[in-house]
Amino acid sequence: MSRTQEERKAETRARLLDAAATLFAERGIDAVSVDSVADQAERTSGSVYAHFGSKQGLLLALLDEWAHSLVTVIAAEFELAATVEDRLRAVAANVVTNPSDQTRRLLLLERELWLRAARDPEVAQAMRARSREAHERLSKGFAAWIADGVVAPVAAPDVLATVFRALVIGFETQHRIDPASLDTDQVAAALAMVTGVSPAGSLTASPAASHRC
Repeated sequence: MSRTQEERKAETRARLLDAAATLFAERGIDAVSVDSVADQAERTSGSVYAHFGSKQGLLLALLDEWAHSLVTVIAAEFELAATVEDRLRAVAANVVTNPSDQTRRLLLLERELWLRAARDPEVAQAMRARSREAHERLSKGFAAWIADGVVAPVAAPDVLATVFRALVIGFETQHRIDPASLDTDQVAAALAMVTGVSPAGSLTASPAASHRC
């Protein structure tokens, strides 16, 4: 059964976005040309301009449609373990000390987007919207855990979300540069300390809290 023109256009657009995400993460946004994105996607340069108008249009479309983020990865890890301690350890291992190739690419792409946002107001506006959504999601998760008695109220949920995200980003950066400087236990212990998790490991996340974070 032959595909419709709209289906072919949708496939081309998806291939171009995926190619751009890969190349931006590997080489940096400024080092990637429209031609290289087209080659990676096995499409023509004209298809990039037809779908996005320019490299900047491609970048903004990637921001609009990119469903993944650091918070998405963290939330996925939280779903894999029953206790808060196990969840923090999962984040430490799978985001910081031993990320998958896909997660590593995701984190590199986020850094490239942050760098571009620092110099490009249009990208900065799109990144701010994404960042606020991610922050709100983390804040709600911490608020639910505090309300359920899962973690101690060591700080307001909004503050916990800020500190937690900053720590994960900082630890991942440090480990990428100097892997011997951090191990999973050290990262998990630090995350537990700032979130008010019992060191005895006795606190268990309720299903409701799990789905809210």
